[in-house]
Amino acid sequence: MSYIGSKPANKPVVASDLDSTVITGQTALATSPADTDEFLISDAGVLKRLDASLVGGGKILQVVTATHSTTVTQTASSYATSGLSAAITPASTSNKVLVLTSSVVHTFADGQDSSGRRALVGLFRGTVSGTKLQEHYSGQNVASASTSTFPQSWNTVAFSHLDSPSTTSAQTYTVGISGDGACDIAAQPDSDMSTITLLEVAG
Repeated sequence: MSYIGSKPANKPVVASDLDSTVITGQTALATSPADTDEFLISDAGVLKRLDASLVGGGKILQVVTATHSTTVTQTASSYATSGLSAAITPASTSNKVLVLTSSVVHTFADGQDSSGRRALVGLFRGTVSGTKLQEHYSGQNVASASTSTFPQSWNTVAFSHLDSPSTTSAQTYTVGISGDGACDIAAQPDSDMSTITLLEVAG
């Protein structure tokens, strides 16, 4: 048998026998792999293709943070925004959003405290008319026939929620506050700062 050029050596092919461009290609990937990109792996010695969508779950893809330090007071027994919110746009419907918030609140009286001195803080997807994800009471469960404006309470209410919005549309997360009976509530009293952080987690 005739050969063009040198006759190949009678031995197994090793890495040094191949030009580097055969393996690495000419173009470097400058961004994160798309879900449809493929990797070549060895599965117990058998070469297989692997979609990028099957690896990397749990990776933090983006972070959004916001603060609010304007005092907002709610006297009604219904939710109003505390002024603290942030929005994030997931890259994939399979991704999740980790919501972390810390809100400074002040609960106080507007009259007889027979219903106690506690009010509500809630975490919502969307506005306070949207989906309620979590809810906490804040304050003191003190009750008497007194009409005194005391006792009063200052607290920090934190939420940690892993949400599955199942969409690639922008999602807003809002902290709301609600009075409860004769108890009112103020967020960011004395211009204290509240914070919210949204982290997109690969699904």
